[in-house]
Amino acid sequence: MLDALLLGAGKDGDDLCLNYRRVMGNPRSNVVCYLPWKTPFELAKKLGLVPADFLACYEMPYAIVSSEPRLCKVAMQRLVGDAMHLTSKLGHQKGLTVIGLSMGSAPATVLANMLGARLYSMASADHGPRMLWESPASAGIRERASAKGYGVDSFTETMVGTNPIENLDNIDKRSVFFFGNSDLYVPEARRMALHDALAKDHPHIERRVLNRGHVLTMVDGMRALSKAGNGELHMLGETRKAS
Repeated sequence: MLDALLLGAGKDGDDLCLNYRRVMGNPRSNVVCYLPWKTPFELAKKLGLVPADFLACYEMPYAIVSSEPRLCKVAMQRLVGDAMHLTSKLGHQKGLTVIGLSMGSAPATVLANMLGARLYSMASADHGPRMLWESPASAGIRERASAKGYGVDSFTETMVGTNPIENLDNIDKRSVFFFGNSDLYVPEARRMALHDALAKDHPHIERRVLNRGHVLTMVDGMRALSKAGNGELHMLGETRKAS
């Protein structure tokens, strides 16, 4: 029920629209949050997906998941570029914390990697184009793209360098990734590819696997952040680290 609500019961908006909304919070905060696809700020707040203290929260443009490969990339660049400009202007790039929720984890990972920031990534996947082609959440967009003659390779070529799995090397070692092992919208292959890449190449980065679906993985992740103290996370769930 929650997953269907968050994804608009499967309804897709104008997937060519690049407009996004930035909601400003505390100008002294060093937290930037990227919300899930098709999730207005007000709904995210009701679900507990908005941090108590934040500098900026971004609603995703519909074109972040577009039937036009070029627009997917432009949408990503605009989201990251705006946060780069904002944090630079306010002097918040040092010590920045970035939160990425679902599709919002893609620009969040790129931003965190560029700045060496601490990242909290929730219900995320390894590869945007493969998610577009495999997730039930993007079925309508996939049909539109196929009708235009695009395949997954078209998106992969255009989006190279913007996928979470390609942007892990410079994120802060205190970052945490949350995965839901009952997440129907992030296929197991996609979430485990990211999980295993972290285990292999970045074992110092914490990975938490929760027995939750898509929305509750994010809800529990945000609850963990609200209870965090002294830089540590306290929550129920399995923690997987490489031995």
